Amino acid sequence: MTTSAPRLVVAYGTLPAHVVLRAEAARFHQVSPAHIVVVHECPRCGSDAHGRPRLLATAAVRHPGFVSLARAGDMSVVAITDAGPVGVDVEAEGAADFAGFGDVALHPSERATSPAARTRIWVRKEALLKAHGLGLAVDPSEVRLDDDGLAAWHSRHRSPGAVWLRDLKVSGYTIAVAVLPSADDDVAGLSATVRAATR
Repeated sequence: MTTSAPRLVVAYGTLPAHVVLRAEAARFHQVSPAHIVVVHECPRCGSDAHGRPRLLATAAVRHPGFVSLARAGDMSVVAITDAGPVGVDVEAEGAADFAGFGDVALHPSERATSPAARTRIWVRKEALLKAHGLGLAVDPSEVRLDDDGLAAWHSRHRSPGAVWLRDLKVSGYTIAVAVLPSADDDVAGLSATVRAATR
């Protein structure tokens, strides 16, 4: 059980995503970026050459936070938290305004009539599926979300259960972050610290 309130930091900017990740992880853990070790792991094939990023435990960082990153054009977004597995996604505003969006992204009970609503649904689902660790191995149309988190999950993969889900505001972009809280953590008061990324 954590002894202090869980933290969540989301940083964004035009620096490369891995540069932002290393800098924010160092700031989060109050160590030099040289002490941050980032690895990748693919939940489908087990490769360490690609897949979701993870911080390795080291002598300097004994209990590393959970991390996620996303890119859209020149925009990079990174999330780091000690509350539980995290996913973040970003798209340019209206990016999901394309023919056939409903077939690939909407649950049968979901409706999205505006480009903004479509994009918001897409980034929320991407963030959730990243936090869950499966990415698009789960069909987004099998997932229905409400404003407070997961409402329905019809995939053959196990349900992630409770979800802390929020939309974030950055001019020109639609961003969502999802956290799957650890069983021992109370994230009722969790809020995201959102800031522009620096080296």
